[in-house]
Amino acid sequence: LRTIENKINLNRRINQNLEALARQLYDYWFVQFDFPDANGKPYKSNGGKMVWNEKLKREIPEGWEVKCIGDILGNVKNTPRVMTDSYHHIGLFPIIDQSRDNYIAGFTDKKEALLNQYPVVVFGDHSCVAKYVNFAFCRGADGTQIMFSKDERLPAEYLYFAVKDVKISEGYARHYVFLKESLIVLPKIDIATTYKNQTNLLFESIREYGRQIMFLQRTREELLPLLMNGQVSL
Repeated sequence: LRTIENKINLNRRINQNLEALARQLYDYWFVQFDFPDANGKPYKSNGGKMVWNEKLKREIPEGWEVKCIGDILGNVKNTPRVMTDSYHHIGLFPIIDQSRDNYIAGFTDKKEALLNQYPVVVFGDHSCVAKYVNFAFCRGADGTQIMFSKDERLPAEYLYFAVKDVKISEGYARHYVFLKESLIVLPKIDIATTYKNQTNLLFESIREYGRQIMFLQRTREELLPLLMNGQVSL
């Protein structure tokens, strides 16, 4: 059991480090505007042309655009939500909701609830939690909003960190309307595509380590009662 617990903690640390790398790239490219220029050098630091944007009251790279997040969101398939009292410990399909404590809140066998539209960003209308999801899943109870970008200049990997950066007041309220009205900077398509390709590899690794964590947790929870009642021994 100690070996299983150590492996779970190790995988969690690896995932934290992988997301930190993707976050650092986001900060360099879309906050500091030091994405690689035509010569592979940091754009802004090496004299890349910046223009004043009246909406943001700051300079942005030439050729970039500013829009409301809501204007970039596409339609998401309408699938049934799984109510909290219907969550199971095990099941065919993972449930993603707005909970803070768990990335995957539970499982269900309801195939009609499965959403195959991904990658997306799941946003908690009440909790303000943002989750990047790059696999088929079922949507949790009330307040779980699915954000799917219809603009190639805003890949989900970029949208995820941008949503996390939006300053939203705390408290129990409907925050999704405010989030959709928030402004976001849209890069040129080649910059967005390069960022997506590079960070997608990191998020695929995070998904795989997450699967290992789930398997190890299930193994631990199934093994512990057997040890306690003497059905198996070390």
